[in-house]
This record gives sequence, C-alpha cells and structure tokens, in this order.
Amino acid sequence: MAAKVGSTGGGAVTGGPKGGGGPLLAWACLQLALGTMLALWGEQVPALLFLCGAIPLLLLSAWNRVRPPTGNPRLLARVSVPVVVLALATATAALGATAGLWLFLIGAELGVFALVWLIREIVAERRTVGG
Repeated sequence: MAAKVGSTGGGAVTGGPKGGGGPLLAWACLQLALGTMLALWGEQVPALLFLCGAIPLLLLSAWNRVRPPTGNPRLLARVSVPVVVLALATATAALGATAGLWLFLIGAELGVFALVWLIREIVAERRTVGG
C-alpha cells in the first residue's frame, strides 16, 4: 500500500472523482425542479428565474465534467466549497427578486464573495498543478 502512494508522487493529480461539478449539477437540478413546480402551480416570473438560472450552472457542470482530461488543471477544484456558496447565492438572489430587494442584495453580496473565493481557488490549484 505504501509503495502505491509513493509511486504517484507528492504533487500528482490522481484519477479520483471527476471534479467539482457535482454540487453545481445537483443545485441546477434542484433549481429546475423548483422552476417547474412554480411554472405549473405558481407565478411565471420566479419560475422563469429558476429555470433560466439553472442553465449556466448546467453548462458549467457539463464543461467541468469533460474538460480538461485528468492530470491537467481543472476549471473547478475537486472539492469546492465556493461552488456551493455560489449556488446558494444564485438561489438567494433569485428568491430575492420576488421576496424583496434586501434578499436580492444579500444574494448578490454572497455571489461576489463566492466568485472571488472561487477565482482564488482556481488560481491556487492551477499554480499547484502547473508548477
């Protein structure tokens, strides 16, 4: 067992889980489900926000799944807390569009915080893998 760990090298990227797109995919599916339920039984504007808000998350999750191949820097980290915070911020801002400006602003603030955190994480991972 120790020989296997030593043979991969300290900074090598192993073939573990595909990447950090899982939380994005799960959140996008939840947004799609909520948007569908709102479209069927509720207001049209919040349903449109939830349905349209899931599209970028699905695209980013799919892109993270297929690009780049294992061993190269990834778009998102393998375990990425900022992605989850960004998903929560997106949902909070979408809910705030109907619940009130204060909730929208809280979601926007969380979104900016999560984006900065995510960019720092991506840059740090690319430095670790690339150098």
